[in-house]
Amino acid sequence: MHCLPETYPSNSVYKYTISGSASGASAHVALPVSAKLGARDFRLGLDSWTGETPQRLVLHLDIDAFFASVEQLDDKRLRGKPVAVGTGVVASCSYEARRWGVYTAMRLSEARRKCPELIVVPGRYPRYEMIAQQLLEVCQRFTPVVESAALDDFYLDLGAADEQAGERVGRQLREWVRDVLHLSLSIGAGANKLVAQVATHQAKPGRQVQVFPGRERAYLAPWSVTILPGVGPAAARQLYRLGLRRVGDLTQVSGQLLEGLFGWPGRCWYWYAHGLDPRPVIAQRQPHSISRRTSFDPPEADPMFLRAMLTYLLERAASWMRFVRRRALGLEVFVRYGDGQGSSRRWRVRPATNHDAELRAYALEGLAALLQRRLPLRLLGVTLSPLQAETGQLALFCEPWQQRQQRLQQCKDAIRQRFGFLALTSGEELVLLRQLEHDRDRLVLRTPCLTR
Repeated sequence: MHCLPETYPSNSVYKYTISGSASGASAHVALPVSAKLGARDFRLGLDSWTGETPQRLVLHLDIDAFFASVEQLDDKRLRGKPVAVGTGVVASCSYEARRWGVYTAMRLSEARRKCPELIVVPGRYPRYEMIAQQLLEVCQRFTPVVESAALDDFYLDLGAADEQAGERVGRQLREWVRDVLHLSLSIGAGANKLVAQVATHQAKPGRQVQVFPGRERAYLAPWSVTILPGVGPAAARQLYRLGLRRVGDLTQVSGQLLEGLFGWPGRCWYWYAHGLDPRPVIAQRQPHSISRRTSFDPPEADPMFLRAMLTYLLERAASWMRFVRRRALGLEVFVRYGDGQGSSRRWRVRPATNHDAELRAYALEGLAALLQRRLPLRLLGVTLSPLQAETGQLALFCEPWQQRQQRLQQCKDAIRQRFGFLALTSGEELVLLRQLEHDRDRLVLRTPCLTR
């Protein structure tokens, strides 16, 4: 049962509606939302903002305990039992597991100590992706402006719809998810993305919370500052030292002061605290970076295995980059050693490329430098960032060898799309096939992104 923060004003000051099967309107938010700042979106919204707040209604959808709920749906033996999905850390956990203190991003070893009866399953990303696609298609029946913020996390911009329309759309979506997908959906509704997202946390599990227009500032005021996008543990400690613990506290200081102390994020927090969020709902979002990573338990020290794993992760990232028609202008290899310390190596890539062979040279050079510390690795990953759109102009001026390389890459992608990603592997990657479980499309890795 969820309740409001204890310092919420009375309904004469602040109005909201709660709908759903759960009884009562009071709840306690146990965990703060963890969200990215989205500075690009904020600036984009400010550029087109006239100073007025146009009437619009935004819905935020979140499937409750998504991965764990899907596993309980598909396996009757898991229903009513504490379940965690993940192979290194908890990517999702059922509400039965949360009662034991298990939460997302907790290490599985700690989760098992807290809940000895915990059932751990590795997860099936294709299954989750299929369900998310079904929900996306249903959302697009109500509005074409649907933003997929995560696999089970959607924003819908209903334009100038009134409160009754928002409640009606939300009810129809929750009923569809319940009757067709047999899952539970929580929905928050408000005048902007921030208010809708916060309302979703109050709505969990399986309800809908709608904040009426003009009540955004009063609604946000009692929440901890950690509910704001970009306020992580370090920033929260700094704000606490300044006596700024609640969102409402930020309205008592100037935006210039917050910007002077925290830079652009501080200015964003000032706007957020006043209930203003100009970030638009973006229907088709182009990625600014693509990352793939995996963890090892126990830590891995074999250089040949690590080279093969990095090659595999890079090819997965580059394959997706080509699918969304982007090129990489930079590459970063990052690791976490057995002693818990992390390190990384980053390169600028000029000209931008999407070819595996060119990117692999940078990646393997970075790994060789990182392995100089001679400690086993707990985590290995690669990030392609920043990205730029493919223009098609470079092909006009390619050297013959570059044209051959491009055709070879296109043939590799076509074969993998038809016969599975692992239909083609380098000799270096064969060690992975011998040591790890796999199917035609992917290796089964210890990774929070569930072997994507």
